[in-house]
Amino acid sequence: MGRKKPGFADIEGTRAQLANNELRCPKCNRKVASDDPLKFVGTLGHSEPSLATLTCPRCRTMIGIRFVAEKAG
Repeated sequence: MGRKKPGFADIEGTRAQLANNELRCPKCNRKVASDDPLKFVGTLGHSEPSLATLTCPRCRTMIGIRFVAEKAG
């Protein structure tokens, strides 16, 4: 039996959602936790990275996470 090919997915969320385990893998619906091995991508002119990548441990989907600002209200 052949190996399953990894997929690619992009999700968007806040850092609070990541801390509260509210972000999920779009392919297998596994929760993305803040203790997962996230790789933060640095951007010029910003103190905190607004982009991170992760390979889902369950389905091997390569996930790009874009952090957005908290919504006021």
